[in-house]
Amino acid sequence: MRVAADEAAGITTQEAETLLRALRAGEEVLALYRREEGRAALTEGALILLDKRTSVRVPVPLVVLRPAHGPQRRVELSVRGRPAGFWGSATDPAGELLVRRGRPAAGSPAPGAPVPPAGPAGEKPGLREVLAGETVSLPEDGRKALLEELEPGEAVRALYHDGWSYAALTSRGLILLRGFLSPKAIRVPGPWKILRGPYGILDSVDLLVGGKLHKLHGSKLDPKGKLLVSGGEALPPDSPLRPGPKARRLTWMRRHPVLMSVGTVALLAGGLASGPGEGTATTGASADGSLRVPFFGNSSLAAATAEADGQGWMRVSTADATSGFRPVTGSAADWRICFQTPARGETVRPSSRMLTLYAVPEREECPANLFGPRRILMPDLVGERYADASDTLAGLDVEATRVDRFHAHTGKRLSDDPDGQAAWEVCRQQPDPGTEISTWRPVDLWLIGPGDPCTAPSPKPTPKPKPKPKPKPEPEPKPKADPEPRPRPSYGSGSGGSPSGGGTSSGGSGGGSTSGGSSTGGSTGGSGGTSGGGAGVGFGRYCSPVGATATTADGRPAKCYMGKDGQARWGYNSG
Repeated sequence: MRVAADEAAGITTQEAETLLRALRAGEEVLALYRREEGRAALTEGALILLDKRTSVRVPVPLVVLRPAHGPQRRVELSVRGRPAGFWGSATDPAGELLVRRGRPAAGSPAPGAPVPPAGPAGEKPGLREVLAGETVSLPEDGRKALLEELEPGEAVRALYHDGWSYAALTSRGLILLRGFLSPKAIRVPGPWKILRGPYGILDSVDLLVGGKLHKLHGSKLDPKGKLLVSGGEALPPDSPLRPGPKARRLTWMRRHPVLMSVGTVALLAGGLASGPGEGTATTGASADGSLRVPFFGNSSLAAATAEADGQGWMRVSTADATSGFRPVTGSAADWRICFQTPARGETVRPSSRMLTLYAVPEREECPANLFGPRRILMPDLVGERYADASDTLAGLDVEATRVDRFHAHTGKRLSDDPDGQAAWEVCRQQPDPGTEISTWRPVDLWLIGPGDPCTAPSPKPTPKPKPKPKPKPEPEPKPKADPEPRPRPSYGSGSGGSPSGGGTSSGGSGGGSTSGGSSTGGSTGGSGGTSGGGAGVGFGRYCSPVGATATTADGRPAKCYMGKDGQARWGYNSG
């Protein structure tokens, strides 16, 4: 499985497991390829078709319908009788390994190659491989008639539409299968007469066989009619064998019996319904060349184009009925018609009008309106890589801008980096698989990285928070003590005495005839003083009023002065 790491057509995990189970002992994978319904792995002995859970082994030699072609270098193989395309291998980009381990299908020459000579006796016709590679659906009765007509060693090269019948080009000539219910084989030896080479949207080739015109077209193996032209010879313009206008009209009537029957019945019904002298209403081609347009809806595009080509329209064109505007060819048998212009029932002249048929592939639903969005079934993308899922949606015309990517675990939108997410796996999708949607509807994809599971891991339990402790009650505030009273100044007081004094003096007297006398006298004295004091008087303490005097406790004089800060305080009384 080392090849898978180098391959652009990578496989999913489920496909890898399926491939490992399908591989035999010692078998190695040479290359991986893309295909319409999954992947394929090439080994030495087989081509293994891979689905998500199943595998199909196709042994070599493989049947190669067409070698590598187109921008994808696609190789067409026949697998179980059905065509299948393989491309996208990095190891084998040109599909050479597939072609080497295969053999060309009988009847699938290269475009433009001449008709090869008859093969050796006993060669198988290879009709099954040709039918698998052709868009012409040959009925069972036609197959039996063709097999009975084929000679030993005669190989079928291509199949064509011939009106309501068919034709087969072989290595030994041309075989016409005439008759719708019980076809009969008519062999036309070469070289056949060519009235007109490839022309028109179907690249039809007109042949003249037995004096009758045969218009062959619709082969996938010979889309341009080159094999038919190489096996015949052109009829000169002035050849008397060329049919005239009357013969061409008869040929057209013979090759379109259904339209002629409808026209005849309509003419008869109109003639019976109208009275004498009244005009006749027509629904088919009338005498003046007008035609009532039939309804082509829901019919095969190839069959409707072939029918319209015989009605004489100036041109028959085909187009995509949706807004995808995909290229469409008139020979596409797997497309069906949704709309048409002119509309059903209109009376027109086909020779001067163009008929346009709008169609979609068989697997799609017709849009609600012309050129409306495509209607598709949502594919199952779960388990696919994002790169593969994106390719699948792109193949259905779903624009990348309408695809939204989310993370499968978180659900958040992913960054705009598609290349970095190419290997991511799709876990979920919206809309669901099988839902019918338009290509304009957004598509949501939930992706996960390589190797990670789509389911998110279980989240860790969230721890319970611890309960908060109850708050303690705050203590009640204690009452504040009353402030001490400010000392108030005290003032001093003075006292005085009264003076007092006295004196006494005495005298004596002498003889004879004389008498004596006495006197008193006194003195005055006095004293005076001032003193003051107060408790709490101290230098620097507040005082009031300014100019008051007092004595401190230790006997020093004090006086009330006004300080620089605007407060009165006690200071030393110096005089």
